[in-house]
Amino acid sequence: MTTKPLVPDYTDAQIITFLAAAREAIAAVPICWLATRSLEGGTNARAVNSSPGAPGADEWTRRFLVRRNSRKVAEMRAAPSVTLAYQHPSGDLWVALGGRATVIDDVTEMRSLWPGSMDTQFPPGFADANMIVIRVDVDRIEVHARGLTAEPFGTGRTLLERQGGGSWRYVPIAPPVGIGVMA
Repeated sequence: MTTKPLVPDYTDAQIITFLAAAREAIAAVPICWLATRSLEGGTNARAVNSSPGAPGADEWTRRFLVRRNSRKVAEMRAAPSVTLAYQHPSGDLWVALGGRATVIDDVTEMRSLWPGSMDTQFPPGFADANMIVIRVDVDRIEVHARGLTAEPFGTGRTLLERQGGGSWRYVPIAPPVGIGVMA
């Protein structure tokens, strides 16, 4: 007797649809939540203004500005796996991007994200001395999209994981021990 897990089997076309939904959420929501592992072992979350990667970067790479001496930088240096969470204004689409955070201490890259108009709101030289870039190289995408992901909506997950070469695959949820259907 064999059992099969109670999970959907998504096609490449469906995975492309999930990725399109993720793109839609990210485009509609510039401010997302950044979750990091705290230095004490818990989790911290805060809002960040997420931007695409540098020109020529992978489409899923995200960047944001932070203060060089902030708690979140210390946390990402200690544990670089982070999550960026987006909730579409419709309430029907949530996306979590998971990946590795890299601290980029480069004034030119920082200035590519820092609006020059902000300089007037801070002391002279503030941005160059205090602001740095965090780049997140995404390797996991979790999507909850009403009408696309399994029903009942919001009770499961649709996790996509990057494979070699940049393609994505669905990662099924393992059923609880002893649960399955007869084959």
